[in-house]
Amino acid sequence: MEFDNCPETVHPRARDALSCSVARRLSFGRARTAGPCPRVLATMFCFAAIWFANAASAAPRAHLSLSQAEILAVHGNPSLKGLRQAALALRHEAVAVGQLPDPQLSLGAENVPLNNFSMRQQQMSVVQFGVKQSFPPWGELSARRRKARYAARAAIETGYERRAEIIFLLREAWFAALYAHKAAAAVAREERLARETLAAARARYRAGRASLADVLRAKLAVAALRNRADGLHASSAAERARIGQILARSQPPVLATAWPVLHVTPFATGKSRVDRQPALLAARDKWRAARAAVGVAKSAYWPAITVSAAYGKDFFPGSPNWLSVGLDFSLPIFPAERQDQGLDAARARKLEARYRYEDHSLALVRRLQSAESLHTALTRELSRTENSLLPTARAAFAATLDAYAAGRLGMNAALAAQGRVLKYALLRLRDTKDLETVAAEIAWLTTQRSGGHGNDQ
Repeated sequence: MEFDNCPETVHPRARDALSCSVARRLSFGRARTAGPCPRVLATMFCFAAIWFANAASAAPRAHLSLSQAEILAVHGNPSLKGLRQAALALRHEAVAVGQLPDPQLSLGAENVPLNNFSMRQQQMSVVQFGVKQSFPPWGELSARRRKARYAARAAIETGYERRAEIIFLLREAWFAALYAHKAAAAVAREERLARETLAAARARYRAGRASLADVLRAKLAVAALRNRADGLHASSAAERARIGQILARSQPPVLATAWPVLHVTPFATGKSRVDRQPALLAARDKWRAARAAVGVAKSAYWPAITVSAAYGKDFFPGSPNWLSVGLDFSLPIFPAERQDQGLDAARARKLEARYRYEDHSLALVRRLQSAESLHTALTRELSRTENSLLPTARAAFAATLDAYAAGRLGMNAALAAQGRVLKYALLRLRDTKDLETVAAEIAWLTTQRSGGHGNDQ
């Protein structure tokens, strides 16, 4: 379990290989003929190398605090990097989509005779150079520009929302790992108590005042606590691996064991801050993009215009050159099956985006209210467990164990009292974990666009 300062010991084989390698290097060569001195130096160097290796391995690994882990997650998580690039791509597309189409340049020869391909044989043979520029319907470019701009803003808000979610997931895994670590320590303490109970049962059994069943029940209790500790160690390793994934690390980090205390915004303030939550702002920008799409659909009722000009070079002797100018219009005069349908579809998508925004707003408020209520209940429950239930359970176990040693109570009563101590010890840890997790959820729900994540400003 990698919560405490665990020294990384040097493997004996590696240490021996290092020592022998250094010794061989010092014993070979011309210095070998100088007598026993090189061997003494080689031996001294081997001992020095082993001492330095042990000293380096005994150096404690730095503990990673939650605040440090949050900084690493924000800057190194691959999903956040991907969202940043997606938002950057949409910003570039918002610039490109509002531009006019590229002009078209044409080059060709007209009315060339096939008998000799001579441009001087007929007066109507012309080499022509032309340019053509298309203009979309009135208002389409500005509407597309607004739509792309709101889509880019929605992508940016989605990135901030994902950033806050990553922080919440990191905190959730962090508290779960701390709970598993501290619960394993509590189970280890209860295992020591269970061994005391087992020792008392054996003493009474040897004195003929208890049955073999009491000894076996006490041994079962010790074995059950071992199994529980193994499960908690496995949960801790899984949560630490989850933290390593969030931090984009191949190896799980070493965590600081102190419980981080998160500040909880009062509900009256938090409810008003929901309106500026990044996920809600992203939904609002998507709604605005859908409204801009309605403008794009309306612009389809206007004609698109194409302006063209061409210069013709006539090689027939005495013939002038030619200039051609054209103006093309699209004719949206049958809109029932095209423009009307597109406009109705755009209006339906606008209403869908609006309802999604309203539904997400209601969901955020409801979830915040539930989290605030749960936080209040967990605070009261944790206070009762720490101040009343756990001290009473410990005192009851001590009295029960004394009574069992004196022969006034049976083994079942002692084991039940011991189980209550473990129950309330784990309940205190679980309430602490749940309380901090709910505080992290409230921080996520009250995330501010300008603040980045949580309640940090």
